[in-house]
Amino acid sequence: MSFPKTGKFLRGEDEVSFAAMVSTVLRGAPGERPASVKQVARWTGAGERTVKNWFSGTCAPRGHHFRSLVQHCPEMLEAFLASVGRRDRIAFARVEEARERLREALAVLDSMTPDDKSNS
Repeated sequence: MSFPKTGKFLRGEDEVSFAAMVSTVLRGAPGERPASVKQVARWTGAGERTVKNWFSGTCAPRGHHFRSLVQHCPEMLEAFLASVGRRDRIAFARVEEARERLREALAVLDSMTPDDKSNS
C-alpha cells in the first residue's frame, strides 16, 4: 500500500510550493552572497549542500530546520503565515515586537540619571 504524497503545496492567494516559498525568502532575506549558505547552515545545523538545495528551491527544509529558519529569519515566518492565509498573525507579531522595543527604550530612559536627562 502506498500513501499519496501530500504537503508539497501551501494554499494561499496563489498556490506555491513550500520549497519555492523557502527559496524566495532565503534569496531575499540573507541575500545571495556566498556566506549566506554558510550562515543558514549554522542557523539550522544542516549541511551546506542541503542549504544550497533550499536556496535553489529543489528541496524544502524539514520541520526542525524550518523552525530554526523562522527563529533566525522573521521574513520566513511572515511568508509562511501569508501563504496559509493568516496575515492577521503577522500584524500581532509586529505589535508584540514594537512593544518589546518600547519596553527596552523605556528601560534605557529610566536608567538615565537626572543629569543625563537634562543634557539630552
